[in-house]
Amino acid sequence: MVSLDIPKSYSKDDFQLTNESLKDTYKDFDLMPLCTERFLLSLRYLISCKLIGNDAMVDQTIMSSDYRKLEIDEELQCLKLEEISSTKIQHAVETLSIYIKHENWKSSLIILKEILHEIMPSNIYELFRLAKSVDDTANLIKDKKIIFYLGNTGSGKSATIHFLSDLKRIVTAPFAKSITRCITPVTVYFKDINAYRQDSIILCDSPGFGDTNDPEVDTANGIAIVRAIRVCESVKPVLLISYTSIGDRYEGLKDLTYTLARLIQNTKDQIKAFSYIFTKYPKNEKETIHASLETINNTLSDQERSDTNFMDILRDMFEKTKKNACVLDPIKNDPSTILDDLADSTNINHPENVFQFFITEKSKSIIDKQVTKYELSIKSATKRSKYSLVKYILDQLKFLNELLNQEPIEEIYINCTRYVSRYFFFEEYQKAILMLNRSLLDETILIDEEIKQYRTYFDHANLVEDLRKTHLGNEAIHSCAYIEHLNGKVDNLVKNLQEKNINGLLIKLSMDKIKILSEYFDDVNVKYKFICQFVSEKIERLVYSFEKSVLSNGFYNSISMMTKFYDANTILSNYLENSNIGKKYSKMNEFFLNYLNDYVKKFHEIF
Repeated sequence: MVSLDIPKSYSKDDFQLTNESLKDTYKDFDLMPLCTERFLLSLRYLISCKLIGNDAMVDQTIMSSDYRKLEIDEELQCLKLEEISSTKIQHAVETLSIYIKHENWKSSLIILKEILHEIMPSNIYELFRLAKSVDDTANLIKDKKIIFYLGNTGSGKSATIHFLSDLKRIVTAPFAKSITRCITPVTVYFKDINAYRQDSIILCDSPGFGDTNDPEVDTANGIAIVRAIRVCESVKPVLLISYTSIGDRYEGLKDLTYTLARLIQNTKDQIKAFSYIFTKYPKNEKETIHASLETINNTLSDQERSDTNFMDILRDMFEKTKKNACVLDPIKNDPSTILDDLADSTNINHPENVFQFFITEKSKSIIDKQVTKYELSIKSATKRSKYSLVKYILDQLKFLNELLNQEPIEEIYINCTRYVSRYFFFEEYQKAILMLNRSLLDETILIDEEIKQYRTYFDHANLVEDLRKTHLGNEAIHSCAYIEHLNGKVDNLVKNLQEKNINGLLIKLSMDKIKILSEYFDDVNVKYKFICQFVSEKIERLVYSFEKSVLSNGFYNSISMMTKFYDANTILSNYLENSNIGKKYSKMNEFFLNYLNDYVKKFHEIF
């Protein structure tokens, strides 16, 4: 049996299991329609509760109600239906089933995490949660003048701020964690650090570039940085470059420069405001910084040189380290001197016009993969008429598109809405119309199953009305189009019925069709009652005409009317139950015989 590679040892911390994370997982699947992701997330929730104790469970009823439904074989079939199955996943699910059976919860959670990663490359729900908290963080520095520290994870941003503030007693965010998820401002008063100035300055820590292996956190960091900077009055960007992250071939430094180049528009106009602080450099390497930058410049590829923003930043870094690079030494350096220099540096005013959202290539690749999964799921759910799931995924895709404003995401969102429109509102509509038109031909017997299918198509259109309003727009065909077409066809049937003889075979075909349609559509039921009433009145007129014909001794015509009435009774008895058509025929027969008897008696009296 093949399975995913399982690490030999995992601790509770490796899973990051907390009451808060459990609540988040529960929220993720609780509002989700039935689908593969919901199954896997609910299973992760249940297994996590087993690991840390059921007392942490948000909803105690889920164990008794949902747990029994989590059948692995059914889920494998669902994976196949959603076109996201693979041999790797199938083997992994088989292995997961065995672990669950033996209550090996730790191994179950490990392999489940791998399955989820295959099906959900990015935890979009976590990205949405993080994005919602960004604005609250940004308000902390709104309309302020700030010094903004940027850099990779581990570059020493937090330690530098602690050093420059000279206030080690300040308790801020858990800087040591590589999962820093928010902007953290620290206000420093110059007089507290014996600086020359008497005012204050705001130092802002930020989530590190490439701060985590989770693309949703990395992406949220990019959103947070840009949104926070844009609401400031002015910004002085300080780029921290750690010796430990520059890489043997300076690829780390180049990646950092490239990321910064994507963060700022027209760097050439803003480059004077940039400052660079080098951290964690060994003594014997401090004097090599400028030479290293020169080496980088001499080994750049043509493609790298073609990036104007990248070259502007690298050139600025090179020029500003010619005389003396600012290498941080917490033991020897005076924080007041560094802060005075930073305070005197150039500002970037109106940062809202300068900074733009960015996303690292690694995170972009993973999110693109997630978006592609969304596209496959939408198409699969559409074919299976899973309307709530289609709307749910389209909602996620739309929000993601609005959040990241990335052209590939927008293109896939538009393609998905067009696909859904074409399938639900055009392909199904055309199928329904052709089927109904064929069924209602004059001499065609209407099949109940075909009308059931037409009703199903109509119900589809009704159920996806929310889709039409929120995603598909006015181009999508409204559900009332089905009724309008149906009413037009039934009106033609009614008109033809009004012109037909009540004893014709075609009248039975038409009445059959309208009656069957009336059982599925209220609008047609009204028309059916109308035509029944019309035929009843036509019968009453025939009875009157018959009696008049008998009384005028038009016996040949009377017999013709009785024959017509007899045939009508055979044809229409199933439709005119309240008209007592059979009794009317008996009375006509009785009336005719009585009249003939009276006529014979009078004949005998004369002769």
